[in-house]
Amino acid sequence: MTEKQKPRGKKADVDLTPLATAEKAGEGDAPATNPYAIIADNSFAPRPEGRRDLVERILNDPRMHDHREGFLSCMQCGICTSGCPAARFTDYVPREIARRALEGDETLLTDDTVWYCFYCYTCHSRCPRKNSVAVINQVIRSMQVESGYGIKHVEMFAAWGEGFYDKGMGGTPHVFFSAIADAWGPKWKDFIAKRDRYREEMGLGGMYPSDDAVREVRVIMDETGFKDRLESLGAWGGKRKPDDEE
Repeated sequence: MTEKQKPRGKKADVDLTPLATAEKAGEGDAPATNPYAIIADNSFAPRPEGRRDLVERILNDPRMHDHREGFLSCMQCGICTSGCPAARFTDYVPREIARRALEGDETLLTDDTVWYCFYCYTCHSRCPRKNSVAVINQVIRSMQVESGYGIKHVEMFAAWGEGFYDKGMGGTPHVFFSAIADAWGPKWKDFIAKRDRYREEMGLGGMYPSDDAVREVRVIMDETGFKDRLESLGAWGGKRKPDDEE
């Protein structure tokens, strides 16, 4: 008997087929560990009517104007994930976000991973279908903030919004000052202290927009409801609603 013909021992009688694993998933308390045990829905089957609401909300959002067809024709090729910097270092998976959004999966409204996207638009530029997971994330994040769940991700920027409303331009939120001072050291504090003098010497004028420009900014923020949203985040001493508190 040659080396290749020698028996290598008896293999365990384990049926690893998806059907067998799926049948065993309900036995006992141990969950199925085979990721192929659950058969995916037919991609060509109609979407469940009960989950169309989220899909329609995404499609009807103005930000999706140029991406509706791409969103509906996503073929799950994974190009968005392969080039995504956030997917490389976090649990965020753009392809999964696109699939779940298309399926109307409402767990997206309480999924914190969408906040790992920082809008580099790599997915947007590479998608062969012209879909944009970055824009989908913008819509989902807005829904999370509206429901109160996403407030924890944006409330730190309430101070920046206050400055934009009061002075016509944003500024670095105070919550970041200590981190910036640690990173840049004394030279940063010295720059802040002398900033107005530097601008005057360079002929740049005042740092803030004119009073007329500020009034225009306030009208826009009032009419769009942005000021109300800032107050819900705690700007100007605003309080969260009781049902939004953790």
